[in-house]
Amino acid sequence: MNKEIIIPRKCNKDEILKFLSSVEIIFQLKGKKESGLLFNLQFVEDIDMLGLLLNYKIIEYSVVHKCICNSKIRTTPYVQDKLTEYCFWDLLNAYLDNKNANFKNLAFIQKARLFIAPLPLLRNQNYSESIIKERFLPKIEEYYKTIAKDKNIDEEKTSSMILQFISEIILNFWEHAVNDTKSIIVANGNENYVEIACADTGNGVVSTLKPVLGENYSKDDILIKALEKGITSKKDTNHMGCGLWVLNQITSMAKGRLYLISEGYFVFNDFGKISRGKCPYWGGTIIYVFLSLSSPKTLSDIIQQDDFNDIEKYIQCL
Repeated sequence: MNKEIIIPRKCNKDEILKFLSSVEIIFQLKGKKESGLLFNLQFVEDIDMLGLLLNYKIIEYSVVHKCICNSKIRTTPYVQDKLTEYCFWDLLNAYLDNKNANFKNLAFIQKARLFIAPLPLLRNQNYSESIIKERFLPKIEEYYKTIAKDKNIDEEKTSSMILQFISEIILNFWEHAVNDTKSIIVANGNENYVEIACADTGNGVVSTLKPVLGENYSKDDILIKALEKGITSKKDTNHMGCGLWVLNQITSMAKGRLYLISEGYFVFNDFGKISRGKCPYWGGTIIYVFLSLSSPKTLSDIIQQDDFNDIEKYIQCL
């Protein structure tokens, strides 16, 4: 194979499928210990939070699953600065040097008009709604309370919407990504928007839901079904299957973007317009969210009277 993985010039949410095309070969190398592979990021001119996260995940997967050995990463000062800003630089080098990655430096970082929150979802920790609230909510509330003094921001509703998305994404990955022990959720935001992303290389949405939905559904049908209410891989349990449905509904109402990618298929909600299709392979699941804060929405905004009892059960299951 070519000994070089060239990351595209634009490595951002708008060009995510090009990035997937450049790295999908890695998933064919599991256990092959390809020697001397170069991850080349020197042509990257534009990289955002999602691009940084996915570069971390593909290199982490490559090392953990013995796809590569004696491999290197080549960057530019711009890319290295961005990786450092989001706390990924040391993690990448630790993996490539076959050292233990230190996740202790991942934390909520507040700057003048921006917060960055890369946080690990490690399997030796127990996640619940109360733990998530304790870890995330106070810092998010503090941030938006501070900037709300001179900005027209509904700090309470904004914090609630962000927490809703973080909670659902964390719990979704925690339940399904059992073969991926080192997922990271990362968020950033300011007075205008918030972005949240998480990616795993474990059991994807398609593989998780296919045994429940049955053979009559194609893979892209399964992915679109994942956004419907009542669809869950935890059949015959108290799981309501409302999580991704809630996020999709709020995304549309808040004029946002929700990207769901799994095992060669995608569903994109761009400001309420849904698109779907086949894409380069990613062995696991990627969720990316962009939310405008001009009109934040919460669970109460999507509850209809007929659905109230179901929503109450859903809340109790969190």
